[in-house]
Amino acid sequence: MVMLASLLVSAVPAAGAPDQTRAPITARDLTEVADIMGPSLSPDGERVVFRVSRPSVSANDTRLDWYVAEVGGGTPVHAGSAGAVRHDGAGSVAEQTPVWDPDSRGFRFLALAEGAVAIWHWRADTGLQREIVDPADIIDFGLSPDGRTLRYSTGATRAEVAAAEKDAYEEGVLVDDGVDLGQAVAGGKIEDGRRISQRWNRNWFDRARILWDAPKKETVVDLGGVGAAAAPEVPVPARAGQDRTIILEDGGTASIDANDGARHLTVTRADGSQIQCRAAVCRSPKLAAIAVRPGHDMLILFESEAGAREKIWLWRIGDRAARFLTTTDGAERTPIWQPRCAIARAALICAEAAPIAPPRLVRIAFSDGRRQTIADPNADLRARIEAVAIPMRWTNGHDGVLLRPAKAKGPLPLVIQYYRCAGFLKGGVGDEIPMLPLVENGIAVLCINARQPAEGAPMEAGYELALKAIDEAIEDLAARQHIDRAKVGIGGLSFGSSVALWAIRKSKRFAAATISSGQVGAHYYWSNALPGRGFEETFRQFWQAGDPDTDPERWHILSPAADAKVIDTPLLMQAPESEVRNLVELNTKLRLAGKPAELFAFADEIHIKYQPVHKRAVYERNLDWYRYWMKGDVDPDPAKRAQYVRWHRLRAGQSLQAPVR
Repeated sequence: MVMLASLLVSAVPAAGAPDQTRAPITARDLTEVADIMGPSLSPDGERVVFRVSRPSVSANDTRLDWYVAEVGGGTPVHAGSAGAVRHDGAGSVAEQTPVWDPDSRGFRFLALAEGAVAIWHWRADTGLQREIVDPADIIDFGLSPDGRTLRYSTGATRAEVAAAEKDAYEEGVLVDDGVDLGQAVAGGKIEDGRRISQRWNRNWFDRARILWDAPKKETVVDLGGVGAAAAPEVPVPARAGQDRTIILEDGGTASIDANDGARHLTVTRADGSQIQCRAAVCRSPKLAAIAVRPGHDMLILFESEAGAREKIWLWRIGDRAARFLTTTDGAERTPIWQPRCAIARAALICAEAAPIAPPRLVRIAFSDGRRQTIADPNADLRARIEAVAIPMRWTNGHDGVLLRPAKAKGPLPLVIQYYRCAGFLKGGVGDEIPMLPLVENGIAVLCINARQPAEGAPMEAGYELALKAIDEAIEDLAARQHIDRAKVGIGGLSFGSSVALWAIRKSKRFAAATISSGQVGAHYYWSNALPGRGFEETFRQFWQAGDPDTDPERWHILSPAADAKVIDTPLLMQAPESEVRNLVELNTKLRLAGKPAELFAFADEIHIKYQPVHKRAVYERNLDWYRYWMKGDVDPDPAKRAQYVRWHRLRAGQSLQAPVR
């Protein structure tokens, strides 16, 4: 057994005094948590624009709004709607960086509204207006430095896209390497209230709307000085943002280089002279990014911690030491997400969250690290949270977060998610495990950050590494009387779902499991391996396997359906329509073997479910599943009677061939 190495911080209840009359945190509360997309600083450094997304179960939609705030403080101004929500290829809300006017009095952005993706323009004096609309949806745009010229790109026109979708429905779809047979062939995604057709866009499992690969057209618009008439007299130094290599205000560069796992930060002045950073953080293997502090010969250093936490340091170029400023959470860095902090002269403006603290926008002063809240769209929810979050680190190198009721007594049942523990832990990766409602019902939750196996190791080495870490965590927490080792559940999405399935294939210690994604199987392989897509080569590289016919030994290891007869853990599968077919073999074999399993499919959903009504349903059913199999709890809601009749039969091993009325 690997003992707990340390508690990183004390377990501190969420903000707000305990209230005996407070409403418990529900699945709907989690579904409707507002998120804040990365803030963007104006050229003069005085204002910041940020976008808030608010899902609504009643509307089954997500509202997007822009806000503008003064960096120095004050109430944010609502700049208007950001249009209908659009999603990236996996299902997350797509991000967008607005483009500021040179005079810092307005900004532009793309929005899907009134049936078109167009360029919208907000000005402090005139408000929000649709500025440029084209017969085709606008893909992206850029503004000249003086603000007088705008260039935008388009693809197929909306009429051409509509005709292609109509033709696909009426004439049938040629099944080629661009067609995802997991989706409805003539429309498998809802956008702006309409079902649209998507195709693979040659980026592994990413999707784009039909005709995404049509030739691109560039259009240049003379704005006649709009947004540039009041350009600042004193040029504002260019900012290179946050990256591993950035441009300094004097024209030089700063760069992080890796050598044998260590980092080296080098500043190259405009005259070619170099300065090596000797501070300890500059050699940290976790140094993730650097940025310029405007108006100072100083760099801001971002050092990764567990999950999405980052330590922020200030280093005056040439000094032998860096000054620690603060730690911020919710700063997970990916190629498709904006940095969560904008950098002003006197402060950072950060969209941050923590395991039991939903997203908010804060100002972090460079002088002393003191925080000032700029916007808190989740203030009501924040005040109701009474869980405690215990950051944990084990001697095997894994780390994570344990969520427990504030007044827990004795060993508790436990649900585990192994993948990533970033920001507010409302549902883990994909947001499907109802973490806080589980805690409200006396069930602890452990989120463990994944670690990668040695380079070149087979896929199952990552699963084995996960299972070993999970076993050690269970034994450690049980020895400390935190959890009941006989009442442990596990669940997840994507890689997390594969880990959960591997765990119940190889271990009998789990009392319940839930997964949210399709799995490797014959249907998965053959529906994706059409010539031209490059799937076979990528699959062989990723899973170290050929096709099911020529490599049956590897497929017996990789496919969970091969172990259906030995899986005894009650398994609830709630899959998007685009992936449910990849679970049919597993589900059928489990049912034929008399195992306790259920499979639900959600229409018009892709990898990460994006419809609020589906999110709420998944959260609630997962909550009921864990409560039933680990505690014997039954929700008295009459609407759930049929659910519990089925589950009672599963527990008794009875046939479910006759439908429950």
